[in-house]
Amino acid sequence: MKNKKDKKTRNEESKYMNFLPINKMAEAAIYFGFTSTKPIQITKDDVHKASALKDAYLKNASGLPWIFSQVFAEERVALLREYLEKNLSSLPQPVMLVHESDTIKERAKHTINLEVMGTDRSIAEALLIKTAVSILKDNGYKDFIIEINTIGDKESISKFTRELTNYYKKNLNNLSAHCRQNFKKDPFYLLHCNECDLEGKLKEAAPTSISCLSDASRAHFKEVLEFIETMNIPYKINNCLVPDKKYCSGTVFEIKEILASGETGETLAVGFRYDGMAQKIGHKRDNPGVGIKIFLKKKAVIKKIAKLAKPVAFYIQLGDEAKHKSLELIEMLRQEKIFVHHMIGRDKFGSHFAHVERTKVPYVIIMGKKEFLEGSVMVRENTTRTQESIPMHTLAEHIKKLKI
Repeated sequence: MKNKKDKKTRNEESKYMNFLPINKMAEAAIYFGFTSTKPIQITKDDVHKASALKDAYLKNASGLPWIFSQVFAEERVALLREYLEKNLSSLPQPVMLVHESDTIKERAKHTINLEVMGTDRSIAEALLIKTAVSILKDNGYKDFIIEINTIGDKESISKFTRELTNYYKKNLNNLSAHCRQNFKKDPFYLLHCNECDLEGKLKEAAPTSISCLSDASRAHFKEVLEFIETMNIPYKINNCLVPDKKYCSGTVFEIKEILASGETGETLAVGFRYDGMAQKIGHKRDNPGVGIKIFLKKKAVIKKIAKLAKPVAFYIQLGDEAKHKSLELIEMLRQEKIFVHHMIGRDKFGSHFAHVERTKVPYVIIMGKKEFLEGSVMVRENTTRTQESIPMHTLAEHIKKLKI
């Protein structure tokens, strides 16, 4: 009798995929391919390296946006260290992580960190933004807008710094004494200061980081915006959203709540790229990455999840058109509590099928250019190699009917 009970328990357990327990508030991250991990441990050496990147006057300066917080620099240093120590570069790239953060002590907030490491492609920002928006919606947030900007690559940052410096040098007489001193340390600071613009027009006429982008950085930012438009998420470019260039690069964004009055309210999430930071703190190789920190209202009871029903399919996208549609497809399945394996962050077709073999899923869902145009997907059974075209809007229903 006991053997039958044990066998039944084993059969039930075999139907689930187990992972490190995670706050249920962040459950959406698992569906989008993030792996749950323990909170990043920041060492004294991490703090020292982060401090070396930042000017003392910026560490406690008031009026600066979240993106200048010392915590962000410390977390990135610790994250890059763990990436090396745990040899995460040996895993299929990009590496996508989700964990709770206890580095920002806010009594009324849970903070969830999402990271995409090992890729400089625009799909990384798209994955972060889509996942963050899904998490926010799951937790009761309805109306929000993305404020976004970019400072581009090393070439772009150098040009922007040069043009901004020359601009403010010509307008020093219009700056307060306090801001003239800060300008000598970092001209970026003036973009966030509300006291320095005595005539009220300096920031409005200042050079923008977007106008200084290299061709590669301009193309990257355009792709990020195309993803956001495809996802139908409201956004606006904020030229004054310029991060600390000592540890940030490329895209920077904030997700803000829209109040009933139509005005923007509190910041719900902050994200930025940190390509190039690894070498600045002494690593031999660069490790491109982008992360986002999400702030959620604290609940009285914290529920944890540690398993989901095992996926019966692996989703593969072929081409840019399909990639843009992929996030919508994953979200559609997630709404029906259907989890599928996928590697949206990768473009190589061969690596997708190699992963299909390792996961041993019975079905593969494929979207190429033809399927994208038709609004469909191809569902292939791996054993028989038979396949059929399924309208995308009926895919969830079709998967539920599959006999496994």
